Amino acid sequence: MIATQEKTKTLDVKQKLEVTYCVAGSLRDQQILLATARKGLGRIEPTYEKRTESVAIVCFGPSLNDTWEKIKDFKYIITCSGSHKFLIEHGIIPTWHVEVDPRRHKVELIGPPHRDVEYLIASACHPAVFDHLNGYNVRLWHVFNTEEEGMRILPHGEWALMGGSSVGLRTLSIARFIGFTDMHIFGMDGNEGASGKHADKHPNQPPGHAITTYDGVDYKTTPALLECARQTFKELDEMPDVKATFYGEGMVQAMAKTWERNPKKNKVDLAFAKPELISVAHRELNRRMHREEPAFGIHASKFSPVILKLSEALKTTSILDYGCGKGFLGRELPFPIWEYDPAIPGKEASPRPADIVACLDVLEHVEPEKIDFVLADIQRCTKKVGYFVVNLGSARKTYADGSNTHLIQNDKEWWESKISTYFKIGSARSILICPAERAWDKVDHHEVHFVVEPKPITLTKVRQ
Repeated sequence: MIATQEKTKTLDVKQKLEVTYCVAGSLRDQQILLATARKGLGRIEPTYEKRTESVAIVCFGPSLNDTWEKIKDFKYIITCSGSHKFLIEHGIIPTWHVEVDPRRHKVELIGPPHRDVEYLIASACHPAVFDHLNGYNVRLWHVFNTEEEGMRILPHGEWALMGGSSVGLRTLSIARFIGFTDMHIFGMDGNEGASGKHADKHPNQPPGHAITTYDGVDYKTTPALLECARQTFKELDEMPDVKATFYGEGMVQAMAKTWERNPKKNKVDLAFAKPELISVAHRELNRRMHREEPAFGIHASKFSPVILKLSEALKTTSILDYGCGKGFLGRELPFPIWEYDPAIPGKEASPRPADIVACLDVLEHVEPEKIDFVLADIQRCTKKVGYFVVNLGSARKTYADGSNTHLIQNDKEWWESKISTYFKIGSARSILICPAERAWDKVDHHEVHFVVEPKPITLTKVRQ
């Protein structure tokens, strides 16, 4: 999964090594988008209750040649990399198999798929891997990525897992994610052995090695292997309820013998999810309304003078119309802007952040149980300033199911409390837009104009 930036002959086992991702980030992101769009793939889900059973986690290090027969004792087995093919050739069928490397050669390492195996494949994996596993039981998961683009392309409602820089370390995280705390680890060595860097032939293993010394013993290794060995115990510290038993002889196993757990004072994040912003049913109700009602989603244009003043004050044309409807705000501005609306075909892709985010007569249309998710997503998108307009009363229009299009009808104080969870409110100005003598329901109707700044991002988490 990682490639070294430079070669070295002697490595300090205590020194953090500089490593880099093995493919360009843009290529990785494109593969994530392609995998997410594939039809028929399941998704990984957390198991919140701890499993009482043990699990064998099988990596592809050379010591696997000496320990594989012990794996027969386990009911649950998770393989990664070439250990899938290795075990099947030795008559052992894994329960799960994990892949995360984005390169094509993983197809050869996996070998022939098996009907009884559930394949837990990262969305960053090469399209050839998914083609190879077509028709088998595949569940998709995502590698957590704090980069702006990584956060954007993470699909709503799906999990991204934390973890280290190798598939073996990610497998530890996945094992805990699906409930295991008693982990028995095979083939995680961090060094060369009698069979080379792996238990068997590897189609993409560059030659050469370096030497490092641990506890008086010299090991043949590489910067990538050594850095992953160091990360092993950091990852285990992040999972304080996990008991890890290592099998075989190698550098990681030697480190395990002298390792003293450094438990975290606070609960540790294991995985993150971007919750769904809109239900399928509500998305369709809005799409139908847009198709059948010409006046639905067109009123943002009246706020264009305010947005233009903000643009001039901040000296930016980086603007996102969040919940853009038919795009009338963008039509009134003298420069192009970004637009997002989950109910408008062609504008439903998760938006990129912008300096200014306009959310105009949108929030009251959000499903009440999803308003926090929507506000958190707007928070992600807002770099500098948000300008929100919220209508406090009922709407004249109803959806096809008979419900009022303003699903949330609360007062100014409620909205201030809700919005302040995600933003610092600079101003909240209430405006009377429809006096009772002209109102369709004989009640004064107000809207509130919020000017806000974003607070730090929070995500839905699975914690230890």
